[in-house]
Amino acid sequence: MADNQSSDMEVDDNESTIVSSSSASTPVLPRLRVLSLFNGIGTGYRALLKLKFDIEVFYASEIDEDALMLTKYYFSETITQLGSVSEITTNVLDQIIPINLLFGGSPSSDLSEDNNKKKGLFDPTGTGILFFDYYRIWNYLSLKAAREKTPFYWFYENLASMDIENKDIISEYLECQPIVLDSFHFNPQRRKRYIWSNFPRITMLPDIQKLKYVNNAPKLDDNLEKNLDRQANVECVGTITSKRSCLQDNKSGDPVCQDGQYTSLFITEIEEIFGLPQHFTDVADLSISTRQKLLRRAFSGQVIVDVLDLLSGKFAKKKSEEKSEEESDLSQ
Repeated sequence: MADNQSSDMEVDDNESTIVSSSSASTPVLPRLRVLSLFNGIGTGYRALLKLKFDIEVFYASEIDEDALMLTKYYFSETITQLGSVSEITTNVLDQIIPINLLFGGSPSSDLSEDNNKKKGLFDPTGTGILFFDYYRIWNYLSLKAAREKTPFYWFYENLASMDIENKDIISEYLECQPIVLDSFHFNPQRRKRYIWSNFPRITMLPDIQKLKYVNNAPKLDDNLEKNLDRQANVECVGTITSKRSCLQDNKSGDPVCQDGQYTSLFITEIEEIFGLPQHFTDVADLSISTRQKLLRRAFSGQVIVDVLDLLSGKFAKKKSEEKSEEESDLSQ
């Protein structure tokens, strides 16, 4: 009997070893280590939380005091601010690597064809030249990741109304052609953006989005305050800029009718159009014009969610029952 018991125990041990080996063969996905340049009001971080990614660390570069206050209000100390993008040297990067996700969009006003005084990419007195800070950091992290054989994903965003010459220069530096995404597929605003990226399936995303939302086209009426009997005069507005007058143009006119009067959008309605909850930018004593300026510089909420969702399966996610304090606050 003792021999039989010993034999049985050996079989059990072998079975245990097999199960353990099988479990060990399951790949463990890495947690996200993120660097967000020109971070704005943190819509990229918010999108990652919405998608349940497990974020080990999130570094950001931003200098606008109002944007910094807003991100601190919502995300407390979970975002580590690094200051100006021009101050992120190789020494700083060496202290925070590895970084496996880099994203950002440098200021676009000096690249816009609508700006008669635009300074382009190379004028040191303009903002277009800040692209080269993104490139400098992108290049250093790309080479580091290739040398150390660690995953590294990235995207760069800017407006699609820049001239062809600037688009081609950026494409040459980033070694790829951009895709074009329009927030029109998610919310009632025409806002075309170029996205340069190495994300998996990124080139398929425009077609995926068109199919996904073809029968569910957003309408401006969906974002208006119904309790005040506000009605849309158009289905979609033009690109929302930092100027309150941007919606009184030839494309959109006065987009809303209320009590027989033609008028513009409330700031809370603009927040919804950007995929944010009402009053998201209503922090401290920020003025309406300041809140619109912050929104204008932000990623469109659903666009950035769809872009970052392409990384699902590449990085770890939290279990469905896990919810951070930031996620709880943002869902309220």
